[in-house]
Amino acid sequence: MVSTKNKKKNIEIKPRDPYKNFRILTFFIGILFFLVGMRSLSLGDSAGALLNGVAGLLFLMASYTFFRKKKDLKKVDEK
Repeated sequence: MVSTKNKKKNIEIKPRDPYKNFRILTFFIGILFFLVGMRSLSLGDSAGALLNGVAGLLFLMASYTFFRKKKDLKKVDEK
């Protein structure tokens, strides 16, 4: 009798990052709002520039928060 053993390598499969699309989308939307705000400022629409600037800032802060959360999760996984 011949015994054969199947030697499988242990491959760690990392889970898919559920927030990846959200981070990228919020970053580009924030940049878009800033560009629209700059255009409004150049056309003399100060209210539009202010509102678009604030909206862009909020989107960029959301993007930064989720990028930071990903970095913190990586540190926890390494320990």
